[in-house]
Amino acid sequence: MEENLADALKMAGSFLLFVIGLSIAIFSFSQARSSIDMVLSYSDRESLSIENDSRFYYLSDNRNTNRYVGKETIIPAIYRAYKENYKIIFKFPGDYYLFKKNDIEIAKIDLEEQSIGSDADSRWFLNGIIYREFDNEATDEKETETEYQRQFGITVNSSESLYEKLTDLENTKNIKESLGTYYKQDVGGTSEGVADVNKTEKRVITYEVE
Repeated sequence: MEENLADALKMAGSFLLFVIGLSIAIFSFSQARSSIDMVLSYSDRESLSIENDSRFYYLSDNRNTNRYVGKETIIPAIYRAYKENYKIIFKFPGDYYLFKKNDIEIAKIDLEEQSIGSDADSRWFLNGIIYREFDNEATDEKETETEYQRQFGITVNSSESLYEKLTDLENTKNIKESLGTYYKQDVGGTSEGVADVNKTEKRVITYEVE
């Protein structure tokens, strides 16, 4: 009788220890998951794809979508613009523009509007605007500025490349990045009466000096 009671107590104790161990394991996994979620939520957004990440675009979600950046952030964002279909607008002092097209000064990059044909052409196009480098990397040819202008129908700002402008500004000013979305039909008030399903969403980044 006493042996049976001792065995029963041992079994009960072992079961209790098992339950306690299982509870601790579940709690530990829950804490680990919470920690991982927290780390991911504070990840630098340069390590994330802009496409399909609404945290960085929707102004209506009550998140802070502004921050101060430098050229090390701005230039990679420009090169991603072609792949991820968004617009970049520059609002810099002194009526700074990136290039002229049909004698109109343009201070935005939207490769969809600017009808760049391929990935290689888009990089060629952007290298000219950012660095005033006109060689065509895709063909390894030493293109001239004139050939570049003929290809894309634009005249790049000759007084200061975008890289030079950013370098100058970040030494003395704060460059603010603002993120959001809009419907392309909204421009000019043409979206009235258009169903949401027929509207085209466009992501936009704006850089301005404060």
